[in-house]
Amino acid sequence: MNVANQIMSATNPLVALLGDYKSNHVGYIYSMNFLDACVLTNDAWKERVAGIPHNSFLVAASFDPSRMAEIHEFDREVILLRVLGPSGLPTDADILRTMIEHNQRRTHDEVFTIDQLDGHDPMTHAELQYAALKCRILGTFYIENGELRLGSDLENYVSCSRLRVFKPRDKALAAIVNHINPEVRNKALEEAKKSGFSGLPTPIQIGTVRYTSTARLHRGEGEELVPVMIQPSDFLARRTAVLGMTRTGKSNTVKTTVASVAIAALKDSIKVGQIIFDLNGEYANANHQDDGSSIAEVFGEDCIRYRAIDTPGFEDLRTNFYVETAQGLNLIQSLYHMDPSPFTGQDIDAFMGSSLDEPDISDHGEHTRWERRKAVFQCILHKAGYTAPANFLVKIPIAAALTRQIRTFANSQTSQIQVTIPTSTNVPLTEACSWFETIRNINLRIKDAQRASSRSVIGLESSTQGNSWVDNMLEAYLNILARENSKHQGFGGYRAIVNYSAYHSPRRTADVVGEVISHLVDGKIVILDLSAGPVSVRSVLSKRIAGQIFAQSFDVMNSGKVPPNMVIYAEEAHNIIGKKDDLADVWPRIAKEGAKAKIAFVYATQEPSSIHPNILANTENWFVTHLNNDDELKALGKFYDFNDFHDSLKCAQDVGFARIKTLSSPFVIPTQINRFTPSDLKNLLAEIKRPNDNAQKLLMLFTQRKKE
Repeated sequence: MNVANQIMSATNPLVALLGDYKSNHVGYIYSMNFLDACVLTNDAWKERVAGIPHNSFLVAASFDPSRMAEIHEFDREVILLRVLGPSGLPTDADILRTMIEHNQRRTHDEVFTIDQLDGHDPMTHAELQYAALKCRILGTFYIENGELRLGSDLENYVSCSRLRVFKPRDKALAAIVNHINPEVRNKALEEAKKSGFSGLPTPIQIGTVRYTSTARLHRGEGEELVPVMIQPSDFLARRTAVLGMTRTGKSNTVKTTVASVAIAALKDSIKVGQIIFDLNGEYANANHQDDGSSIAEVFGEDCIRYRAIDTPGFEDLRTNFYVETAQGLNLIQSLYHMDPSPFTGQDIDAFMGSSLDEPDISDHGEHTRWERRKAVFQCILHKAGYTAPANFLVKIPIAAALTRQIRTFANSQTSQIQVTIPTSTNVPLTEACSWFETIRNINLRIKDAQRASSRSVIGLESSTQGNSWVDNMLEAYLNILARENSKHQGFGGYRAIVNYSAYHSPRRTADVVGEVISHLVDGKIVILDLSAGPVSVRSVLSKRIAGQIFAQSFDVMNSGKVPPNMVIYAEEAHNIIGKKDDLADVWPRIAKEGAKAKIAFVYATQEPSSIHPNILANTENWFVTHLNNDDELKALGKFYDFNDFHDSLKCAQDVGFARIKTLSSPFVIPTQINRFTPSDLKNLLAEIKRPNDNAQKLLMLFTQRKKE
């Protein structure tokens, strides 16, 4: 080998894709088109490379790797193949006949007499070892402007093929599965900088290459486990599907993704908020699969957990209706309209259609009316059995004009009405209820008197002459408090909201939605543990939080500012973005449009066929484990090259055995996902937060970690 050939063979990235090409040679292409190729191989060659599993990668080249300086430009490429199954040879009929005749001639004593030739003569045995493989053409590696590129198709093929086929292993296989084209890398860098990263985030090892459930040979003791890396930036402002049956590694994949994004953000000192809608409590709480630690324990103060019941270590997911009256009323109205209620009527309808959103304080009249309704609403909550915060006081109206009218009317009656005027504008709930019932009673009596004397029926008069102090909406609120309409007829009143008290938390001091969003903006991991508490509470509150995240992110974007980075993780996604769901609803809008406002959406489900097709069609990242029926596999097979894995996905039930397609990768990679190991993450986080020379070393160890 001359010097030029030596240099080019040692440095050419095309040669590197073949690995130890003398040992890795497995056959020849004898037939091909633009989509498929047929490979002639031999049992002895397969044995030399630890077998050729189903769905494994092969590469084909027509050049001599030891003479790179001399090869024709036409041959400067490597074709990437995936093994689909066996293919036929013209000699198959003869081989089949030979094998049948040979076995028919065996005697009883020869049944268990097995040697290397199995009774064949050497020439026949050599002929019988040949077989053919059908392969999918995944693309073509070539060099452009000094850089290795992968085209996703075949530019040309020759009928008289000179292509030799090799099985890539070790570093050669790692280069193939982790290859990113220059323009893709540059685009990822551009997007990462827009998200606040100083450069392209360090890739994180998600797992190792695994072709089949049976991993005795290709992942055996003598074979190096090849790392599969993912780009954390692939998940920002993108959609990610995590698909597979229960107990096949979906949750482990999500945990690894959460950790990868958090570590990448921490390294670059940027904020990426992540929120997990945890239906089964497997992210908020430790389980045996996590070595006794959860995400919350790993990330400590950077992770906040919520529940809809009182639990040590968890924030309350519910709202304090006494403090956040507008949110409380909105939630009550949503619940009332969700389920048929036995309590109806004009006053109930008015109450369920009203609002307690605070008006501008500069509009004095409207703001005053809002304060009155708010105070009566708090009294209604008290009557309905909603526990109030300790020492809670209600701000009530005791203006001189109001109290003067009440005293005057009470004293004018033949049987004088006893009225107790509060001495303070802030009183306990029982006193506030009594005062508002007095106002209602006097107002209705004044109206009755005005009606009897044919005067204008306005009741208690407001400071604006000729207008009623008790407007129509306030009158409906007062009637609900008293459980009696204005015609003195009894009705359900506050009993209409009694069943919604589980949504209220007296210990909260601020709106939970605003609090959650502030944590996300601050780059925290928020876990909503929806495994505890009433189902209706969990679903309504989670939808409300998701809707506010979406609305606020778009408000920021529409104001000309850059929205914060957020990632939303949703379990049992078929329940929230089903194929028949209205795309204008909250969850489908997040999945479909959230990326515009830098909201990434990661959804996990066992049923890809039930997900809205519009969402599936716009999903960039895929993690797929075992699916047990053809309907789901058929739905999946419509996307990328997942159809090649139909049989494997249906049969292999190994935990963590996934087929991965990410934004940066042009093809699906069969992968054994690394186990979520809290101990490794804790050590890494401690070093990153305490910068020293060992931090980068630990990160490298983490990214190169083998499957345990």
